[in-house]
Amino acid sequence: MDVLHLRYFVAVAEEQSFSRAAKRLHMAASPLSQRIKDLEREFGAMLFVRAHHRIDLTDAGEALLPRAIDILDRIDALPDIVRDADDQTARQATVGIAPEVSATVRDTFLAELTDTHPDIRPRLVPASSEPLLRDLRAGQIDIALVHGPVTGAGLGSKFLERQPVGVAVGANAIPEDRSSVVLADLAGIPFASITHDSAPEIYRNLDDLLTRHGIRKRITLTGDNFVGLAQLVATGQAFTFVGLGSGMASRVFRDEPVRILPIEGLRPHITTVVAWRTNRAESDPLVADLVATASNMAPHPEGE
Repeated sequence: MDVLHLRYFVAVAEEQSFSRAAKRLHMAASPLSQRIKDLEREFGAMLFVRAHHRIDLTDAGEALLPRAIDILDRIDALPDIVRDADDQTARQATVGIAPEVSATVRDTFLAELTDTHPDIRPRLVPASSEPLLRDLRAGQIDIALVHGPVTGAGLGSKFLERQPVGVAVGANAIPEDRSSVVLADLAGIPFASITHDSAPEIYRNLDDLLTRHGIRKRITLTGDNFVGLAQLVATGQAFTFVGLGSGMASRVFRDEPVRILPIEGLRPHITTVVAWRTNRAESDPLVADLVATASNMAPHPEGE
């Protein structure tokens, strides 16, 4: 048994799925399943009850999980312990940040961190919310600014900002005198988005909203292809939703023949939260300081 086997076990236990755990670990599901079998063979006990649509822990797995998490947390904390022993070495923090996090939230967090903990050097990791949460659970990032709500055992979160959402549409698709848009007016234009795996709950809600207003055509781009999204909207081939604040998605339309308009009769919004692993916040001083800094920020109810 090695540390990797414990990481594999914890990932499957937390995700309750070999496929989701494999995505989190950036590996295929088949070798992951084999590694778990190797671990079970070494322990001489089954760790999971495997059903068709669900993976549950056995009693042995339930007993192992908290101890495995504790061991991994102690191992992951070793670099910080070594760095903290050298007063001349700054503490390195890995901070995930989702695309629609506004410049206000980002810059306020970084400024507060510099003021309160000048020894912490943050490294920003941009990605969509769901991949960031997977990396957060895996211990690959220390804290994440993502789009909520955030749910799941072992995660803590705090509201930071709520941005109103509008429509980005080609300039020629809407009359010049319009200062807002009705969704039903866009029924003939496909809705374009990045892959729904980036934020499944958000895109489920958007899909229901679009269907209720008669918009049924969809274009889904692979990955976080915001540049491709801008190309489709600017040429009138699709429309999309963007935060009306200063997130990355709205910035990609800058200098393009695109209008970004509020939606009449609706108040859709996107929520930004700071998320962390609760056990790391309790045991790792670096994560505790990051959480305290973000938690002390004044929230912005509507992108104020």
